[in-house]
Amino acid sequence: MTLVVLGALCIFISTLGIWIRDVALDEDEWAATSSELLQSEDVRNVLSVYIVDQSYAASDAEARLEAALPEQLKPLAGPLSAQLRGVAYEAVARALARPRVQELWRSANRAVNAQLVDLLEGNTERLQATDGTVVLNLDQIVADVTGQIGAGESAAGALEGRIEPITILESDQLSAAQKAVKWLKALSFWPFILGIVLWAGAVYLAAGRRRQTIRNIAWSLVIIGLLILVVRRVVGNAVVDNLVEAESVRAAASDVWTVVTSLLAQSAAAGIFVGLVAVLAMWFSGPGARATSGRRWLAPAFRDHPFIVHGALAVLLLLFLAWGPTGTPRRFLAIVILVVLAFVGLEILRRQTVREFPDAVGRYDFRWRRGTGGAPADERVESLERLAALHERGALTDDEYEAEKALLAT
Repeated sequence: MTLVVLGALCIFISTLGIWIRDVALDEDEWAATSSELLQSEDVRNVLSVYIVDQSYAASDAEARLEAALPEQLKPLAGPLSAQLRGVAYEAVARALARPRVQELWRSANRAVNAQLVDLLEGNTERLQATDGTVVLNLDQIVADVTGQIGAGESAAGALEGRIEPITILESDQLSAAQKAVKWLKALSFWPFILGIVLWAGAVYLAAGRRRQTIRNIAWSLVIIGLLILVVRRVVGNAVVDNLVEAESVRAAASDVWTVVTSLLAQSAAAGIFVGLVAVLAMWFSGPGARATSGRRWLAPAFRDHPFIVHGALAVLLLLFLAWGPTGTPRRFLAIVILVVLAFVGLEILRRQTVREFPDAVGRYDFRWRRGTGGAPADERVESLERLAALHERGALTDDEYEAEKALLAT
């Protein structure tokens, strides 16, 4: 049990490490996450406030409006500027919802991620001139937004280079961030390998108790998934409640946390699903009356059509992978291990079932039927012979024997 718990702890640490690595260092995942962020109305509203406020500060809109008004209307410059600012908030928020602006946002974030990874991994060949600061430049987005809301090219030109970019990484944080990346890469890989080794060792050492040990490992996957979901909720609430001071941005901060941790939630869901399937498989292979009855019912298919049985599993696995809860393609190793274990487990269950019920009969015929109905003649004779042998040995009562014969005739 100790090895199972230690293995589960390693898998838990690895899952968190893989999530952080993928979100921060995977260019496609970063771009997809940033694009999803802009789907949130609350996030668009906060970003529109930032863009408009920066635009007003950069262009000194109130002073320019006052200069343009007649002398007698100059006192209205302040109220008019404030009124126009409110209209601008709504106009920019609507513009941020448009596909072209969102694609610019996605492209800008992809470029930022490339620069960030270069810095964190020390790629000086690609990044020759930098002060160590990574920023998200909004100039192109602002230019497109001002054009879409009818502000004109002159306004966009006046704002170019004057909008304060969003800082992603400060130069004084670079050294600590580079060390963190090295640890992150290690924690996302080696704990996973160690966890698998510990679980394999637990199964190997559990002579006579292997089914129970595998069941405990399966339950540990379920517990890990549930724990991740709980941690996600608790930490998310703490981040929003304690780190976000302005009430106006709390909803946006909550949406950001939900989007950024969505990959982690998918991994947790996958772990829970896989764990529950494994628990069900362990129950089905056990000595319970219903499990035994189920194995006897499936025995003819397991014995006579192994390729179709494994083919059905392959289809189910493809559907599971198409659902996509396993995370980014970097988790290829985990997917391979899952697929291999699924086929090995099915084959073990199939062989166990065939050993237990070598003479089981049923209505299975996965091939195209010949004639008007019923099993092909040669298979029907074969099945009747098996039935007769079971009846003679007393394995089937007279009523059961007649019922099975009637089934074969349909």
